[in-house]
Amino acid sequence: MQNAPAATAGDLAATARAMVPTLRARAEETEKLRRIPDETDREFRAAGFYRIFQPARFGGYELDYGVQTRLADEIGRGCASSAWVMSITAIHSMMLGMFPAEAQDALWGDNPDATVATSFLPRKVEIEPGKGGFRVKGRWGFSSGVDHTQAVLLMLTVPDGQSRRAGFAFLPKSEYEVEDTWYAAGLAGTGSNDVVVADAFVPEAHFLPAMETRGGPTPGSAVNSGHLFRLPLFAVFPYNLVGPALGAAQGAMEAVIAEMTQRSSVAHQKLAEQQSVQMRIAEASAEVDAARALIMRHLEQINEMGRAGQSPDMALRTLYRRDLGFAAKLCVSALERVFPLIGGQGLVPGHPIQRAWRDVHAVAQHLGLTWDIQASLFGAVALGQPSPDPRL
Repeated sequence: MQNAPAATAGDLAATARAMVPTLRARAEETEKLRRIPDETDREFRAAGFYRIFQPARFGGYELDYGVQTRLADEIGRGCASSAWVMSITAIHSMMLGMFPAEAQDALWGDNPDATVATSFLPRKVEIEPGKGGFRVKGRWGFSSGVDHTQAVLLMLTVPDGQSRRAGFAFLPKSEYEVEDTWYAAGLAGTGSNDVVVADAFVPEAHFLPAMETRGGPTPGSAVNSGHLFRLPLFAVFPYNLVGPALGAAQGAMEAVIAEMTQRSSVAHQKLAEQQSVQMRIAEASAEVDAARALIMRHLEQINEMGRAGQSPDMALRTLYRRDLGFAAKLCVSALERVFPLIGGQGLVPGHPIQRAWRDVHAVAQHLGLTWDIQASLFGAVALGQPSPDPRL
């Protein structure tokens, strides 16, 4: 099919920026729904956000990796849950673009507007190998945005003789059910529900081994020549997660500054005149800026190397993960620093700074950003040890 009209990263960022007031006004509703509203999903589709990494042969834009991070940084100022769903849904098109052509055609051949969810958390999964594929049943958790997608990629491990193959299975919506299980303190509006498979057959061409996503050719790169489909997936995946934390932290800083300029203490002293308030604002804003700088500094290199057919070595891969984890940690620190400034008002449900505080903590809890894990990866390789994660 013909490519979609050209969309630049700058155009998309401007659109995202313009959406912030609407998404901010909708943030409380999003939390109460426990998923993004249908209007938000429609607006993201109309804006082209879900097409940024979709293969060009299905009308996608195939923009540079990292665009999703920048868009989530913008959108997160208004609603971190919406930013999370946007970023995660966008990257799943890149993942499906790594699958064999048959799986891509099964989703996008008749509906190029279709989107994909994932779950990396299998629970009680049973797999029976068969001719040309395998049968599967079970439950998967934390599938963000799954209510609005038309297919899912499920992480599982397939028995293969004396060994086992970890990877992702592609299933269209007709093959699974979504169970409403998402009740969470942070990122409450992401609809990260469970996926339940009663009994489905997965053809071999609908399975992508994780070890074939470590950088370089993938089954999908045979038909999608862009560098996106040859990136080391697990090394760079957390760039899809950290953007909402950057945006939420930035939005919280803007809200705190606005609030402090208007408020006085019980002793009728203007809070903006208190040195302790000024110092908290200064340090927290520096932490957010430092987090953003850490994240953005590697993205150009990732794309340049990808376009040149090069893949980052293990030292670079663990450096990416270290900086991703530390950036999330800085965002948490910034929110912890300014949260006391809002006092008891921050305990009221629906307070936007409280919401940002909860959302940033939730982002930092993700396995791909948890500081202890990322620090261990980097430290092991820096000290001459093998990577603790063979998929990296």
